[in-house]
Amino acid sequence: MSFLGPIPLALWAWIAGGAVLLAVSAYIIKMRRRRFEVPFARLWKRVLEQKDANALWKQLKRLMSLLLMIAILGIILFAALDPTLGAVSRKARSVVVLLDASASMKAMDGDEAGTKSRLQIAKERAKTLIDGMGGGDLALIMKVDGQATPMSRFSTDAPMLNKIVDGIQASDTPADLTRALGAAADALRDRPNPLIVVISDGAFPEQQLGLVSWDKAKPTQLAPSDPKSAAAWNAKNLAAIDLSNVDVRYLPVGRRSDNVGIIAFNVRRYIANKAAYEVYVELQNFGTEPAHRQLRLYNGASNVDSKRIDLAPGQRIHKVYEKLPASEDNKLRVSLQPVEGAGGSDAFPLDDEAYALLPVRKKQKVAMITQDNLFLEGALLVYDNVDPVKFTPAEYDAKPSIVDGMDVVIFDEHTPAVLPMPPASLLFFHPTGANSPFTIRGESPSPRITEIDEGHPVMRWVTMSDVYMDKSNVFAIDAKKGESTLAYSVRDSIVAAKRDGKRKILAFGFSLPSEGRDGATDLPMRVAFPMLLVNTLDWFAGDTTDLLTTYSTGQRQRVPLDGVVGATEAEVKGPDGVVTKTPVIEGLATFYGSRVGYYDLTAKDTLGKPMAQIELAANLSSTIESDIAPSTELTLGGKKLEAPEAFAVSRSQKLWIYLVLLAMALIVVEWVTYHRRITV
Repeated sequence: MSFLGPIPLALWAWIAGGAVLLAVSAYIIKMRRRRFEVPFARLWKRVLEQKDANALWKQLKRLMSLLLMIAILGIILFAALDPTLGAVSRKARSVVVLLDASASMKAMDGDEAGTKSRLQIAKERAKTLIDGMGGGDLALIMKVDGQATPMSRFSTDAPMLNKIVDGIQASDTPADLTRALGAAADALRDRPNPLIVVISDGAFPEQQLGLVSWDKAKPTQLAPSDPKSAAAWNAKNLAAIDLSNVDVRYLPVGRRSDNVGIIAFNVRRYIANKAAYEVYVELQNFGTEPAHRQLRLYNGASNVDSKRIDLAPGQRIHKVYEKLPASEDNKLRVSLQPVEGAGGSDAFPLDDEAYALLPVRKKQKVAMITQDNLFLEGALLVYDNVDPVKFTPAEYDAKPSIVDGMDVVIFDEHTPAVLPMPPASLLFFHPTGANSPFTIRGESPSPRITEIDEGHPVMRWVTMSDVYMDKSNVFAIDAKKGESTLAYSVRDSIVAAKRDGKRKILAFGFSLPSEGRDGATDLPMRVAFPMLLVNTLDWFAGDTTDLLTTYSTGQRQRVPLDGVVGATEAEVKGPDGVVTKTPVIEGLATFYGSRVGYYDLTAKDTLGKPMAQIELAANLSSTIESDIAPSTELTLGGKKLEAPEAFAVSRSQKLWIYLVLLAMALIVVEWVTYHRRITV
């Protein structure tokens, strides 16, 4: 007899002990009789003091009632363990069915007519396998895609297992066979006659197929003396899955190998002209025959370009679309569409489309609050994506609303008491006084920049170690307010940045050179100055990445949330409308795309209030999955896997139904004996 219940024995023991304790306590507590005032009570005193001759029998009757109740409770708890006769037969097997649900299983070549997908055929074979099990065989269903997900517990219930198999859907991710085999081996540990059945098209990388050990390593086994060989030996042995005592079999699915797929799709803006962008597309013919397709590029609903593509067997080509004008829609899509004739279509449509995002870009309205600074004005005039206007400090102080509607306001040697309203971002050169956006803790004479934050978007491709300054204010940075230092002079912060609600603020502690101004720097004469302005305006606009918004499905990524402080959680809405939650740690959100398409990621604070929202795009981008040629044979760790053999006939008998019937019978007996005054 074995116990297959879902309740662990330790937890079951606690539940049983608590239930018995409650039952005994209920019988110990006696019913309190109501008190009645009776005249002439003294006449009854002698009667009440007499001992009942059958008092012992009454106590025994109550004890019988207690034992009957404990027996009922014990039978119910015993039935919860799902006791089974015959499940430990020597012929009975413990089976883990690894059902491949990766992207390639969506190929529509399961049958000759092309009406069924590979996954549908895999499900049919899994159900045939389950229906062929003996009465004592146990099976666990595990879904294999980018993750290994157990879909059931070990069970002999074939209808329940078949229902679970029917509910499995393929994802848009590559399969992680190594993780699935490791999870299956752990699940089968210490179980009799372990068996793993892989139902798949065999689209696995060679690296995963080699990470299997069929011979248990001996403790005395040593690594090779050669350093390179030793490193490779250690890496392989640490990652290898021990299947030394497990029987592994393979059931193949799939028929066709012809496929043309998009294996790379990226978009980026030009650094010099942010109003234009270029697109990179890479295609490959994975079949053995020539292929023909219509390649179309879309910006939103607009068809940007369309042309016929002809590919030889195995040919890989790339195409670059240059100097494309930006539009209001930031969604880009490339599509491979079939053409009439031989080689004009394939059975795997998932990699025929790819997605990318281009941050919405428009000319920034920039207001300069300055007293005729030609260096600043000249640098902005050569930047194509800026629409600059200039006001004097006196004009601004008299009417701060003159900068309403501006995207960026630059304060050159002026720190006003009234700041522009958000969402206008602010850039300060030499802020002073109590109105400074960053607290000033002193002044540094003749500072030298010794360290910069190269990871911050403002400091990309910038070198400032040779910049001269005669003096600079030093900021007191408060990290709790989201403030950070971008440039240090030894330990003094002289360039600082922060996000203030919906806008961003950047401040340089030193002044730009200008006529009649004390204190200056030679930064405007350096190449770093225009690059700093470009980076700053891009950071303000949120356009700080080129290829960051396009990811591959099935890979866990860390997405930077620029300047977001205090966010602990983010919500990710997928292309199918499903919303999942992901943690945010140190300004980085975890992103895992299981479907091809566009995603919305919203970072929230501890109160659930949205703090920032970004869009992401995920594509298959996997040559392994796009190469849909099925493998009729699978070699795992140098061992060729055979098809599973027929299960031996074994019997098992579930006892829980009989135990429940027995408990019901005892409840009826207890009810009858109680009301017939036999056990009370």
